[in-house]
Amino acid sequence: RAFVPETVLNMSPNDSGRILSTFERGVATLTMSRPSRRNAYTTAMMQSLREAVERVLPDPGCRVLLLRGDGASFSAGGDVHEFSQSLPLDAPARLATFRALVENWVNPVILALRHAHQPVLAAVRGDCVGYGFSLMLASDVVIAAEDALFSTAGIGLAQPGAGGQSHFLVRALGERRARELMWSARRFDAHEAKALGLVERVVPVDEFDAAVAAEAARLAAGPRHGWAEIKRLLNSSGQPLAQQLADEAAAFGRCAATRDFAEAVTAFIERRKPGFEGR
Repeated sequence: RAFVPETVLNMSPNDSGRILSTFERGVATLTMSRPSRRNAYTTAMMQSLREAVERVLPDPGCRVLLLRGDGASFSAGGDVHEFSQSLPLDAPARLATFRALVENWVNPVILALRHAHQPVLAAVRGDCVGYGFSLMLASDVVIAAEDALFSTAGIGLAQPGAGGQSHFLVRALGERRARELMWSARRFDAHEAKALGLVERVVPVDEFDAAVAAEAARLAAGPRHGWAEIKRLLNSSGQPLAQQLADEAAAFGRCAATRDFAEAVTAFIERRKPGFEGR
C-alpha cells in the first residue's frame, strides 16, 4: 500500500465515524454510522469499511452483504472538511495523498464488492453522493426509499469522481448520459434513478425497512452459487461471444454439481418449492 501521512486527512476520533457490523440469518449488514454528517466518509471510516468488507465476505456463512446508512441518509460522500486539511500541502504532496487514499481504501472495496460470491444489496435513503453513490453502483441490487437523492458529486470539487463511477455509469447508461451526470453532478431523485436503471425498486419511506429485510431474506434463501455465477458472467459480458459462451458452459457445469441444483430439479419434479442450502 502507498503511504498516506497520518497528519493529513485525519479527523478527531470523536468525529471520525464508524462502520457497524451485524450478522443474522446469513445476512451481513455493514452500516455507515456518522449520522451527524449524513454518514460522510472520513479516512478512518474508509479504512474501517475495507477491513469490514474483507472480514465478512470470505465467511461461508455470509449469504448476502447489506450496505446501509445510519439514520436518514446512505452517505454524503467524502468529508470535505477533512479534505481541507490537505490544503497547506504543495501540489505534489496533495497528488500523492489523494491518489493513495483512493488506491488504498476506495478501490479495494469496490473490487471486493464486484468480485464477491454473495449478492450485495444497497439500501438507500436520503443522500447517496460521491463515494456513497459509487458504493451503490458497485452493488448488485438497490432498494431506494422515495426520499433518496443521488449525485456523482465529484466535479463540484473539480474532481472526476472515484470508485468506478465512469465504469458503472457507462455500462448502465452509455457514454453520453454518463458524461451528463458526471459533468453536471446534478441531484436526481429515486424515481429518475429507477427510470435510468440504476436502482431496482423505489418504496415509500415507511415501507423501506420491511422491503429491505424481505429482499435480503429472499437473496439469502436463494441458490448462492447460482447468484455468484450470474454475477461473474455479467461482469465479463463485454468479452467476445465465443469466450462468453465457454464461460457460460463452465458455469452451468459448476452449478449442476451443487446440491442446490439437485434440490431444484427434485423440487420441480415433486411440484414443490425448493429449499436451497447454498451448497
